[in-house]
Amino acid sequence: MKKIILSLITLLSLVTVNAQEDKKEMTVKYRRSSLYTMMVEDASIPHADVIKSAFEKGPIPEKFNDHIIGSRMIPTDNQEDQTQNINTYMETNGVAKQLVAKWFNRSAKGGFDMGLIQSRGSYDASVSDIATAKSSKRGVQMLADAGEELIKNTFVLVNVYKYVSKEEVAKKASGLLKSVGSFASIVPGGSSVSNTATLASEGVTIAGKGYVVKTTAHLYRLEWNDEVAATFYNDYWADDKTITNEKKKAFDDSNLFKLVYVGSDVSWADVQSTVFTKKTDDELIERATIKAVDAVIIELQKNHDEFKTKTPLFTGEPITAKIGVKEGVNAKSKFDVLEQQIDENGKTSYVVVGSVKVDEDFPIWDNRYGAEEENPDSKTDRTFFKKVSGKEFYPGMLIVQKKGK
Repeated sequence: MKKIILSLITLLSLVTVNAQEDKKEMTVKYRRSSLYTMMVEDASIPHADVIKSAFEKGPIPEKFNDHIIGSRMIPTDNQEDQTQNINTYMETNGVAKQLVAKWFNRSAKGGFDMGLIQSRGSYDASVSDIATAKSSKRGVQMLADAGEELIKNTFVLVNVYKYVSKEEVAKKASGLLKSVGSFASIVPGGSSVSNTATLASEGVTIAGKGYVVKTTAHLYRLEWNDEVAATFYNDYWADDKTITNEKKKAFDDSNLFKLVYVGSDVSWADVQSTVFTKKTDDELIERATIKAVDAVIIELQKNHDEFKTKTPLFTGEPITAKIGVKEGVNAKSKFDVLEQQIDENGKTSYVVVGSVKVDEDFPIWDNRYGAEEENPDSKTDRTFFKKVSGKEFYPGMLIVQKKGK
């Protein structure tokens, strides 16, 4: 009976369906990772202003919570490798501490509250209150749960761009574009491109309309563990009613908070101009900039499981999800199906209850930036899957790509 009750609670807390005139919209509550995206700003590269503008207006991927805290630009130090420059910027500007301050809604007075954690984690307000929580063991554990699952899954992604016009590729290649090796040497990162020779030949025929974009992305994760949390709650925490100058200064002067380097990956994005013959160079560069961010996130998620995102099932029969090419889905992709469960203490966990693979009888949803213009006749708005294992699946269950897939 207890298992049945817990399952009902899970289902009710996970999925809310609101009927509208001729369609249903599903709202799924689950705990996303949080992301702050930045780029290294280099005024010396071609079209620098266009690149900066496109990046700043590009949205945070919808599978992440938006955790932008301020400026998204890191000035370049004109070195080929920007790693040390990025690290120095993070430390000098206290980025880790700013991320923590945002999590706890730090006010101008220096006080904190649990509003954002409550919102993103769906915690009960009475448990989220620090003063109340400290009076009971379970209250402290609930705060630890929130910290472990939410705050420590805060990431900073810093992009370094290199742009090459296809006209430049064609000129440098000097008739050797049909060689994969020569093309890879012309376009940094090109050796990872499938069907490189085809892309190269298109570079000649397009004659400069379009860009190949190399993106090197550096991924960092906010360090949040039991020791950091205990110090924060004991030494820095106070709301606006109880904040003191001493506690405010203690947080201001703290060097407790750190960003941990996760890894780097390189990817590229290509904007074909045959479809966009009326697009200006600025418009093509804008599209390439935004698509490059999506492409490198896919690469990082392949190599770093902690950065992988969860996606709710949109329907259970047939099995579909609002995920597609933008997230790296291909014909060979396989996913674990997760169910959110709550134990007798109210602690949330995600349990693997089955697996699915892409249903090749249906097209994979192309949800990349600008795809509606590239494929104006497409009616696909989701990707279909086949069950590999498990029992009944229902909307709101989560899928996560299998390790290394």
